[in-house]
Amino acid sequence: MSQPEEPKLPSTRGELTAKAIRQAIVRIEKDRPKVVKPGRKLSIQSVAEEAGVSRATIHNNHPGLAERIREAGNKAARVQRDEKNTELKELRAKYRELRQEYAHARELNQNMASEMACLVAENQRLRAIVENEKVVGFPSKKGNSNNVRY
Repeated sequence: MSQPEEPKLPSTRGELTAKAIRQAIVRIEKDRPKVVKPGRKLSIQSVAEEAGVSRATIHNNHPGLAERIREAGNKAARVQRDEKNTELKELRAKYRELRQEYAHARELNQNMASEMACLVAENQRLRAIVENEKVVGFPSKKGNSNNVRY
């Protein structure tokens, strides 16, 4: 039987640093950093702090990882921008809908005010007729003299 192979350990200091940087990127992306505050955006500065290296080390010795960090940061910014744009479009649509609803309610209000003015005028006219001494009430057709119509 053969013995199971031991996982290959990074042997050089550069490989250890690269591994620490990669782990820092993952921790920050998953919002579980050990050093920096949770919720901090992914940047070369935050990764450097999390990995315990300088920004220059990332830029000079690990340009591929630096590019990965920049792309991930830009992706997060794009996602956030797209979410805000979607939210803005939804709010604009809701605003348009509410403005239309407001215009319709205002039109109904104006129509009701006009109808009310007509009814008030008609009510005044009818009161004037009733209060006029020359107006005589007629009995109803059924002959009931108590039921007088004006």
